[in-house]
Amino acid sequence: MDFRLDKHSDLPVVTQLQVQVKIALLLGQLRPGDTLPSIRDVERQLGIGRNVALQAYRGLEQSGIVKLHHGKGVLVRKHLSYDRKRSRSRKIEDLVNDVLRKAEERGLMPSAFGRYVYQRAIEAESAQPRILYADVGKAIAGERAAYISNFWRINIPSVSLDELAEMPPAKLHSVSKILTNYVRFDEVRAIVKRKRIEVIPLGLIFTDEAVAEFSHLPRNSSVCFIFDDRDFPWLKLIAQPYKRILTDSSVKFIPKPLSKVRNIAKLAQSKLYSCVVISNRLWENLPESIRKMPGITRPQLHIDPASLEEVRIRAGVIV
Repeated sequence: MDFRLDKHSDLPVVTQLQVQVKIALLLGQLRPGDTLPSIRDVERQLGIGRNVALQAYRGLEQSGIVKLHHGKGVLVRKHLSYDRKRSRSRKIEDLVNDVLRKAEERGLMPSAFGRYVYQRAIEAESAQPRILYADVGKAIAGERAAYISNFWRINIPSVSLDELAEMPPAKLHSVSKILTNYVRFDEVRAIVKRKRIEVIPLGLIFTDEAVAEFSHLPRNSSVCFIFDDRDFPWLKLIAQPYKRILTDSSVKFIPKPLSKVRNIAKLAQSKLYSCVVISNRLWENLPESIRKMPGITRPQLHIDPASLEEVRIRAGVIV
C-alpha cells in the first residue's frame, strides 16, 4: 500500500494515514492478514517523523484494525485465524451431536426437532435480535443489511447511526454484535463503547452499475464529490481510490463540503462536471427531483462477499 499526504488538508498527518488504511480495507485493497509498510518505510516515503508514523499505527492498533509485530512489521489483524475457526467448528459439531443424541433419547425425530428449533430461533431473534447492521443512513443500512441477510440466509435488522445512538439500553440488551463498514467502524464503537457489544467491520465493493457509470466518463472530465460537513475533510480521501478503481487516470475528482455548495441542482446543470456524486449521508435527505436528475448519483457499493465469509464464524453464523 502506498500512502499519500495532502499538505493542504486540515487533517493532521496521523489522521490522514489512518483514514487511508480504513478506506483501503473498505474497498478491498487491503485484506485481513496483509502487511502494511513498516514505520521506517512510511517515514522514508513521506518524509515524516518516525513518531508520527508510529502514532498513526498505534491508533489503528487500539481500534483493533492492525497489530504491530516486532521483526514482522505491521499486519492487518486476521479476525479469523484458521486455528480459531477450526476450534469453533469443533465446538459447534460437538453441540450438534449432543443435541441430536438427546432428541433421540427422548423419542424425537431429529429432523422434525430441528425444524421446531429453527422456528423457535426465528421467533426469538425477531423479538430480540442478536446481530444488527449499522450505517450512516436508514436506507443505506437497510440495503446492506438485506444483502447480508440474503447472503447468510438469516435476518439481520438494520439501524442508522442516529437510531443506534438513540436506542435505549433495554433494546440493545440482547445485541452481542454490530456489523458496519470500515469507515464507520470507530463511529459505531464510540456509540456502544460501554455496552459490551462487539463491532465487526466489513469491506465494500463497487456495484456493476457504478463500474459502468464511471468507466464511460470522458477523458479529462471532472467529477464533483459532495460530502456532509461532518465527514469532510477526512472522507474526501476516498476520491483517490475512486479514481484508481473506476476511472481513467485523467479524470479529476473535486471534493466539496455541502456548506460550499449553494445549489446542487444548478451545479449539476452547469456542465462544469460530468458527474456529481452525493455522499450517502446526504442522499436520503435530497428531494426526489434532484436524485433523478441526469448526472447526479451516489456511491454505489455493496458488502464484499469475501469480507462476509471472513467474519462469518466470528459473527456466530453457520451456513
